[in-house]
Amino acid sequence: MNPITKRIVFLLFFVNLFFVQNEVFSASEESSELQTEAERQRLQKLQNIQPPNQSGVERGLVWLEGYFLEGILPNYKGFTPQVGTITSGSSIAFGGLYWKPNIGGSIIDLQVSGGYSILGYQEYELQIGRVTQKPTLFLEFPHFIGDIFQFGDIRQEDRDFFLYADLDYRNFPQQDFFGIGPNSLEDNRTDYKLEGATYDAVVGYQFNRWLRTGLRVGFIQVNIDRGTDESIPATQDVFNDISAPGLAKQPDFFRLSSSLIFNYRDVPGNPHRGGVLGFMFTRYQDLDEDQFSFNRFAFDARHYLPLGSPARVLAVRFFTSLDDTDEGNRVPFYLQETLGGSNTLQGFRSFRFQDTNLLYLAAEYRWEALDYLEFALFYDTGKVFADRSDFNLTDLEDSYGFGVRFKAPSSVIFRFDIGHSVEGTQLYFAFGSTF
Repeated sequence: MNPITKRIVFLLFFVNLFFVQNEVFSASEESSELQTEAERQRLQKLQNIQPPNQSGVERGLVWLEGYFLEGILPNYKGFTPQVGTITSGSSIAFGGLYWKPNIGGSIIDLQVSGGYSILGYQEYELQIGRVTQKPTLFLEFPHFIGDIFQFGDIRQEDRDFFLYADLDYRNFPQQDFFGIGPNSLEDNRTDYKLEGATYDAVVGYQFNRWLRTGLRVGFIQVNIDRGTDESIPATQDVFNDISAPGLAKQPDFFRLSSSLIFNYRDVPGNPHRGGVLGFMFTRYQDLDEDQFSFNRFAFDARHYLPLGSPARVLAVRFFTSLDDTDEGNRVPFYLQETLGGSNTLQGFRSFRFQDTNLLYLAAEYRWEALDYLEFALFYDTGKVFADRSDFNLTDLEDSYGFGVRFKAPSSVIFRFDIGHSVEGTQLYFAFGSTF
């Protein structure tokens, strides 16, 4: 795609993303009455967890959604088995979740979960307090902290105030690393072991069904070791602390993160109209070395536009993350945002590109052939960069492809995506939606 064509594409992209969003503000009872009978029936069916006349496949996917995603079907004294992916590249993981709301009639909830993948990836989490989210399938994080997914499957809960402790341990033994910057080489693929824990307090408020704010404060401990994938070199054998900041020493971090989210999707886990806007500021303070302190600013915008029918949807996304280091400090490579994998630039390997700044755009045409089966054509593009002056639409990496998604009324259960880029073709199997 030449630069002129690319600019035209993205001009249309932004027009759709930002200007069609005024439909949510102009919605009223009068406009609602003007919806066609087919649209009203469709939205009603989407919000009904057991729509009438279900086929065997539909009943099976609804059962999976209820049992594994929502935890609303019978389980054994609060324990529910789970299956999913821990992070891109982890392969399938198996585990369980224990969910005990309103302990002893109080407002205190308890959630304990854990999982182990067939490649040895591990994740264990404990949440206690007035928890904002119902139990869900393993969240797929692109990296250890996963800021890019903080604006992910945001659900509209009936609880307005939340306050809880969140303790998490992760062990990722085969994290790919290709080097930093847009000119990193696929041939320089290496791997490292990323082990760490987070200790956070989370507080926030849901003002109404659209607007939510939150604050997360706590500590991060990280340890980097040699990776376990014997088919490629260890990161320590190819890179050093100059080309991969933080490779030699990993300090503890204090983290403070605040977010503001405007969520006006019709069905958050399976949207057909509406969108979501998210703003986030995060402070990482190096507690040991005084070498890796920085601020991160992130903005995430997504919009879903039905094309004549809720069964045909144009989904678009714009995401950017910008890091600002303290004087003389650097951003550790293991905390940098990445592009590539099952959710971004699907034509590239997982974590293919990373740097201190990131720009990403995506568009998907989604067609629901059946209530439980969706086909998608997607195109996404983006880049990483160190110099803020490179925040533009030049030198972008492109990928495109085709996906098949299996869905229940309120969520995507799992999907198969085939993406292509200048570096070849990638096949991804993942749980949940791309965005």
